Formats: sequence, structure tokens, C-alpha cells
Amino acid sequence: MKDYPTPPEGLVVEAGDGVLRIRLDRPDRRNAITDDMVMALIETIEAAGSDESVRVIALTATGEHFCSGFDLGLRGRTDERPRIGSTQRQMRWHVNRLIPTMLETQTPIVTAASGYVIGLGLNLVLASDFAVVAEDARLRAPFTGLGFTPDSGASWLIPRLVGVARAKELLMLSREITGLEAAAWGLVHRAAPAKAVAAAADELVAELAGAATVAVGLTKLLVQRSLTVDLERHLADEGFAMELSRRSADFQEAAKARKDRRTPDFDGR
Repeated sequence: MKDYPTPPEGLVVEAGDGVLRIRLDRPDRRNAITDDMVMALIETIEAAGSDESVRVIALTATGEHFCSGFDLGLRGRTDERPRIGSTQRQMRWHVNRLIPTMLETQTPIVTAASGYVIGLGLNLVLASDFAVVAEDARLRAPFTGLGFTPDSGASWLIPRLVGVARAKELLMLSREITGLEAAAWGLVHRAAPAKAVAAAADELVAELAGAATVAVGLTKLLVQRSLTVDLERHLADEGFAMELSRRSADFQEAAKARKDRRTPDFDGR
């Protein structure tokens, strides 16, 4: 297992049994995310992508709320006026790296969320491969209601998941929806009663930790790339992924299991 960066205050990182567990841990602030947490999430997820002992990432939070967004209370604590354009310059190396990192890593990400799922917290959920949310969770992209525009990929993620009409409702009107509605819209993988969210997410984590890791990771890559390339390029990507996955030990194990009429025992190689 790789050595991961020491997490900052507000973030807990643990690894074992093929799972890297990341937990937002600022319940007193409804798990609002700080600058240090953003950078640590980027570094940790990037490291997990090349750690062969990690087969799935599990993202959770302490307390009753998943995340209330970025901690805006940390902004504007100086009287010095920044140069024009400072916001977009800072975003390039900050939050604008986090969502692409989640989408591009071939390690699948499972997120369990209850309570507030707001702003950047919502984007973390949407950028996960599988998100299980509480039926009564409160999902909202509050940007325009606060007088500014969406960030960290919200206006890219949401239209692709639920279509333009519903994206405008969520983004332009800052409409809040429940976890049950989010699942019905296709915004998240599924909704569950609040007490069952952790167990439902753990089932997915266990399934992915025992899956054909190479094939799963390449399939995630294919799905992500399909959003931005034409069919000809995508078919070429599929051929490349097939070539790689057929060389994996898990592919050989699946063939042996079929011959022996048993369930394959994938080791992620």
C-alpha cells in the first residue's frame, strides 16, 4: 500500500481490504470543506488511482449531514483587495481539479450521503460512480441564490445526468430536491431510508472490492470518455480497453471459473 499524504483537520483517510475510506469530518460545520481538504482530496484520490492495493474508494461523512458545501466563512478575511481575475485563477488549481480527478481515476468511487448535500458537497456526490443518498436528504446547488454562478463542474455534471430542463431548475432557480427525487431523476444511483444508507453503500463497496478491477476501471474510463468523443474514436477506445482487459489475471480467472462451473475469485490483477 502506498504512503498517503497526512490528511488535514477535517478529513479522515483509512485503507484496508482493498478499500480506501475517506471521511469528511467537520460535523460542527456540517462538513463544510476547506482549502486544505480540497487539496488533500485531490492528492489522495490521485494516489489511490495508482495504488494496486486499492480496488474501490468509499466516501462518507461524520454526523447527520454529508456536506454543506465549501466553507465560505474562510473567504474574505482580509482587507486587501485581490487583483481582477483572482477567483478564476485560483479555481484552476483548486476545486476545478477535484471533480476531474474523481471522474478520471479508474478506481471506482462509492459515496454515502445523508442530510445536507449542497454545493461542492453535491458535486462530490454527482462525480462519484455510485451514490447512495438518504430518501430525505436535501440536495441543492445554491449558487445563484447566493448571487454567483456554479463552480467545480456543477453546470457540466447536472445536464448530463438529468437533462437541460431539470438542470436549469436546479441551477438557475437553486431548487432543492430530496434524495428520493434525486434518485427518480437519475441524479444519483439510489435512495434509501436514512438508517439503511451506510449498509447499502457498503454492499456496493464490497461488490466492487471483489470485482474484476482492471475491467471495471477501464469501463469507467470508457463511459467517461464517451461523453466527449465521437463514435469512431470511442470504438477505438473500446478496442484498446478490450486488449488490456483480456490480458488481466481476472480475465483468465473468469475463463477458468466458467470451465469449472464456479463463481470467479477475482484478485484485482
